[in-house]
Amino acid sequence: MHLSLEAIIDLLDGRSDETHADQCPECRGRVEEWRMLHSRLHTSHLTDAPIAVLRAAYGIVAPRPGAVQVLASLIFDSFSQPAFAGARGTEDSRQLVLRAAEFDVHVRISGKPDNRQITGQIMARTENGFIDVARVHLLHNGEPIQTSELGPLGEFEFQNTPVGLLSLQIDLPNLTVIAALGNEKSSNKDGVS
Repeated sequence: MHLSLEAIIDLLDGRSDETHADQCPECRGRVEEWRMLHSRLHTSHLTDAPIAVLRAAYGIVAPRPGAVQVLASLIFDSFSQPAFAGARGTEDSRQLVLRAAEFDVHVRISGKPDNRQITGQIMARTENGFIDVARVHLLHNGEPIQTSELGPLGEFEFQNTPVGLLSLQIDLPNLTVIAALGNEKSSNKDGVS
């Protein structure tokens, strides 16, 4: 009697020590065919396209007029909650957390007015964790002045940022988010943000 499909699968998964296939050429051939299929099904899974390729693909499609835009809500500002000053970094930096759609934007503004940096990270509130395909624009008085591509952990950075009315525009493949950072001039008496 030849091996059934269930017996072959048990043999391949190590749940059986059946030796019939050693003496039967027909069953040995079927076991080898199933072993090859089994090994192909259990190899490494498909991987995503490289981030650079995904960004290039998203760059092909220009944002449509009237595309979905949302405003991010400010849920934490270290300057408006002085009890937490220094809890998320040094006391001379401003920490912000903004929320929009299914993600949060964590922002740190630091440095002196003539050499300020804005660093941040976009984090999904799902099991995926990070957003890594987006373009982030720094707006000064509503006009874009710098653009940053996201790193593999959803991080972005802007150097030598001006004092004034700042906001972020985050262009995702299917959504644009506007996140106001406020007027930095009035945020801190030293101008440090």
